[in-house]
Amino acid sequence: MRPRFLLGVYPAEHLNSLLVVSGQVIKAMGGKATAIYVAPEVPKRYFSLLNIPAGPKGETIANMFGVEWVAEKVFEMVCATLSKYGIEVETKYVIGDPAREIVHEIESGGYDFAAVGTSGSTGIQRSILGSVSGKVAEYSRAPVLVVRREVEIRNILVCTDGSKLANCAVKLGAYLARKMNARLTLLSVAREKELREIAEKNLDEGEEIAREQGVKVETRVKVGRVRDSILEETKSYDLVLLGSRGLSKLQRLLMGHVSMALVAHAETNVFVVKSCPALLV
Repeated sequence: MRPRFLLGVYPAEHLNSLLVVSGQVIKAMGGKATAIYVAPEVPKRYFSLLNIPAGPKGETIANMFGVEWVAEKVFEMVCATLSKYGIEVETKYVIGDPAREIVHEIESGGYDFAAVGTSGSTGIQRSILGSVSGKVAEYSRAPVLVVRREVEIRNILVCTDGSKLANCAVKLGAYLARKMNARLTLLSVAREKELREIAEKNLDEGEEIAREQGVKVETRVKVGRVRDSILEETKSYDLVLLGSRGLSKLQRLLMGHVSMALVAHAETNVFVVKSCPALLV
């Protein structure tokens, strides 16, 4: 059964990067794609801020500035770009909060994967949209590809701590490396020198998983703070994969959230594996 991808699209500087990178991944998996455009409602405070009368409920940014055709133009670009990868696209137009609507569509539509773009938006755009990519990556139950830069995927890094979801990330990374003829590296970080042996064991397990798919891997162990060590390592890779388990607010405060730190600060594309995809089971 072909995996189904949901792409959150928006007329921003990162759109082409999202399409190029996700196009490579969807093609490698033989997947199908749906693009969702969520037109955000304008918060009431912005009507007074912009010195215009309050609009009716459901007033969108596009309507407010008289550019209702923008979603149509975005969909044209999406279809044209993904067609280069042999991918046909269905489209959906929704009004509401972008992150909430995308996550809802992932769940209600039963998608296997999602993909969103991210960029350094600022000012009113960021205030209205918020960190859509971060929210989708955090709250989606399906694996989420967060695209930061346009690149041909040739070097893949998988971060593993030996957990079930980390092993799923290894399986997905090996699958993509085989399909895309890319180089695969596994990384495990030991917080202290005394834990290096455990990190090496995690790599042995990951290497065996990749070997079962006929993929050779390079392995790396680093000692230090997990988030900082991974962020430093990711700079030379085109795609980074890691498992992510839900943490409570207290756990995030005490431990940090490695996957979300990568989504926010990594200089490359990040695939957050929230569940084990059916094609890998």
